Amino acid sequence: MFRAGASASDPLNLFGSNVAGRFAVVRYLGRTSVAHIYRVVHMLMDRPCFLKVTDRDPAAPEGIPPALRREAQVAATSRHGAMLRLLDAGVAGELAYMTQEWSDGPNLRAVIEQTATMNVPDLLGIGMQLLDALCDLHRHGVVLRAFDPERILVPARNAKPHLRLFDLSRIAFVGEKTSQQELERSKRATGFAVRSTRYMAPDEIREAPADPRSDLYSLGVLLYEMLTGEYPYATRGQGPGAYVLSHLREAPRPLEAGARDLPQDLPGILERLMAKRPEDRFETAEAARRAIEDVVVPDMMRLNTPADRHVLEAWRKRVKVGLGRTMEHEATDEAALGGP
Repeated sequence: MFRAGASASDPLNLFGSNVAGRFAVVRYLGRTSVAHIYRVVHMLMDRPCFLKVTDRDPAAPEGIPPALRREAQVAATSRHGAMLRLLDAGVAGELAYMTQEWSDGPNLRAVIEQTATMNVPDLLGIGMQLLDALCDLHRHGVVLRAFDPERILVPARNAKPHLRLFDLSRIAFVGEKTSQQELERSKRATGFAVRSTRYMAPDEIREAPADPRSDLYSLGVLLYEMLTGEYPYATRGQGPGAYVLSHLREAPRPLEAGARDLPQDLPGILERLMAKRPEDRFETAEAARRAIEDVVVPDMMRLNTPADRHVLEAWRKRVKVGLGRTMEHEATDEAALGGP
């Protein structure tokens, strides 16, 4: 629905207005397959937020379209550090909306473009954060299906990259089959479908029911690109169709561990993540995380003997404690914001 006075820089003509009486619209940022995105200011808290807004759906409960409702529910349920906290959701006039905490910083595409200047441990650290977020989503029965680097934020925290998942518009519950209506809507969303096919698993291309192992394939493609700065497939032609054919037919280019001093067994793990058949990939995100940890940590610390395994276990405990503190810190921030 295009409104009078709308433009490409403000397609819903919301600039200068407020939504739900408390979110002042400052700037249009772009869109996903589900909603338009604005930067707004919470008028009571005087803090910036993301506003995701679309037309009200009179056929849906409370008028909130199913995809937006699903995204809001997952954002509200998860307490993982990579998730943007949900602040509010509802209907305002003819619009359905949700608002989330603001996050600044570059997106993952900017990181990929700087791969040559970044060290491997920092790149792997970002990848492990994404894998940890997948573990959390999969525990809740949710498949991400959205690996568009333009919509994954990587702001710095304590001088280290801290990944935030900005776009949950394509999530699905395990075993769910995408409706034809959702497929058509995603194809109509300018630019979104084109980029998403770049990381789409073969089983997702074939419109199989949502499977967590499709996320592992997409993660493998993204990790390959992050670590090398290159796409793993030699695509023939341009556009989404070229990516689709690569995923279905082509084998990824071999990744040599010595190219960037990668852990020796990491190429084999990426190859397994990018297996064409879901049954040839890791069974779960947790299994993939354990495999990468077992390869990455000993190699990065130059641990070569079984006697050093206690160092790996100590590292795992530190990660667990660190995640717990992050979650506790963010829960405190959430209470201060008045969030759910």
